Parts: sequence; structure tokens; C-alpha cells
Amino acid sequence: MAITRLTQRKCKAVCFYIGSWVFVTLCTTLLFQYGSGNGINPGRLLFMLQLSLFTGLSHAIYDVMILQDEMDQRPVVAALLIRSWFFLASICANFTLCILIWEIDKSDGLINETSLRQVFNFFREPSSHILIFSLFLLGHLITFVRSVHKKFGTRVFINTLLGKYQDPKEEDLIFMFIDMKHSTEIAEELGHVTYSNFIRDYYRLLSNCCEENHGEIYQIAGDGVFLTWKTKDCRRRARPLECFHDFAECLQRTRGKFLKRYGISPSFKAAAHCGKVISTEVGNFGSEMAYHGDVLNTTSRIQTLCSKLGQDFLISEALFAKLPLPLPHGFLCVKAGFFELRGKKNGILIFSLHKPLT
Repeated sequence: MAITRLTQRKCKAVCFYIGSWVFVTLCTTLLFQYGSGNGINPGRLLFMLQLSLFTGLSHAIYDVMILQDEMDQRPVVAALLIRSWFFLASICANFTLCILIWEIDKSDGLINETSLRQVFNFFREPSSHILIFSLFLLGHLITFVRSVHKKFGTRVFINTLLGKYQDPKEEDLIFMFIDMKHSTEIAEELGHVTYSNFIRDYYRLLSNCCEENHGEIYQIAGDGVFLTWKTKDCRRRARPLECFHDFAECLQRTRGKFLKRYGISPSFKAAAHCGKVISTEVGNFGSEMAYHGDVLNTTSRIQTLCSKLGQDFLISEALFAKLPLPLPHGFLCVKAGFFELRGKKNGILIFSLHKPLT
């Protein structure tokens, strides 16, 4: 049975936590050993590697399995206290387990007098308290890095760390603009507080589908959102089409939950276009990524045609020419005609995408 994209996303998150713990723990251990002047102790290094694997797995279980890799819905203070308690408990428990394994005796088994004495002596040492506190801080640092990574996406996060976008850079990107249908009527019916929860749940599903299809959320404006992909990454797989399909299926699967909670379920329409834009980081305090170019305006103009043409998904001729054939999920591509978009001198050929009738 093929592994689902949701499972792949969770596996990536687990690997991130374990890999991060291994990296930071081994680096910290090497620095401490270098600073002591006694040289590198291979046994100590192996012990810390074992500890980092257990601690990384514990961290992954908490964030990926318990919290479902979602934003913690509890109050900030409560969430911080619970996470801090978890880090301290898991670090101490993993230290105990590693010492027991390290001192295992074939005749006495895992728990024996020698191993218990080693555990007791370890927790009495002031140096052990410093080590536990250091790992405690590292746990919060890894959580912070993961949160920032989830907010900005892999490509923007890494390129921002490297300073790649401090100077404007030309890129060939695909943009897809997704707009919720009847959002004004829904907001009036639900009220602003309930509508805020409604659209939060809607965007949570969309962001998961975007991540699973290797896209990035560029901008959320009310009930509309811009998703983006590198054009070269979509020449073999039509990822925007797959994202559209997955989001439509996701909303269909969760329709009952929306109806039960809000009395209404969301639907959407979308448009996609591609071309060259200038990517740069703007602002000093509270800076963010910005894309400058006609592609974004054209994408939003194409999306306004959805209601006029009675279609849910429209793409430009430029994008259609770069998508691999056959299109995924049985999508049929039909010429909708040439349209003169506002702000454009020349007409543009638009294609509508839809599923075949069954």
C-alpha cells in the first residue's frame, strides 16, 4: 500500500526532531569535551548519541503524535509550562534509560544495583544539572526553529538564513490564488467570532495540502490566499493541480465536521499562472518576503473570471504549456477563450480545468 502524503509529512517532522537533537547534542558534547582539554571521549560521544536519539523521538512523539504537528491551542503560559515540564521529564527519563542500558549486566538484567547506583550518582552531580538545563534550553530552541520553519516554509526559511533574498532575485514561479466562495454571506451568517474559527479551520486544511504538495503559502488576505511553487519543480508533476484536487477532497471528507460545528461547509475557486517575478526581503523590523511582478495581478484577474464562466479552476496558457501531460487525477483541460484582463494590453488565453463526468 502506498504511503500517504500525510504520513510522509509526519515522517519528515519526526526526522526533523531526531536529526536536530542528534546534531545539537553532538555539537554541544564536542564543544564541552574540547573546552575541558581532555580530548574527545568516544564512549561519552556514543552515550550522548544514544541519548539524543531517545530525546528526539520523545520530542517527535509529543509534537507530531500528541499535538498532531498543529499549533498548540492552549493558552501560551499553559502550553509553555506543559512543554517545559515535558522536556525536563523526558530528558531525565532518557538519561536514566541510557545509563541503565549502558550499565546493563547479562546476569542481572537491565536494572541492577550497579546501574541504579550510577543513575543516583549522575543526578547528584552539579555538572549533570548543567547538562540537563542545557538540553532543556536546546529543546525549546529546536521547537522555536520548527515553528519559524513552519511559518515561512522550507525554501524561504533556508534562503532567509543564508541571506539569499537581501538583494532582489529574479525567479520563475507558479502562483495559484484560492478564494473561498460566498465568504461575505458566510461571515454575515456566522458572526465575526465564529467566522474567525471557521476560516482558521479552513486555512489549516489548506496549509496541510499545500505542504504535502511541496508548495508555500505566500500571502493570506481575508478569504483569499496565494500559493507558490518553483516552475522547474512542477515540470514532472503538476503540483498546483494536485494541491487543488487534494484540497477539494479534503473539504469533501471534512464536510460533515464543518456542518456539525458551523452549520455550513466551505467551497472554493482557484486560478493559476506562472512567470518571472522579483523575489526580495522587504522591511527592517518585521520584514517579510515579497514578490514583485505582473504575475500576481494576472493570477488574481484570472480568478475573477471563475464566477463569470461558472468554473472552479482556471489556468493561463503560459502555465498549461509547462505542465506535464497527461494531467493528474483525470483533469480535462478545455479552452475557455481569449480574455482582456484589466491592466493588460493584450488578451490572454484561458483554460478551464475540470473532472470528467462519471
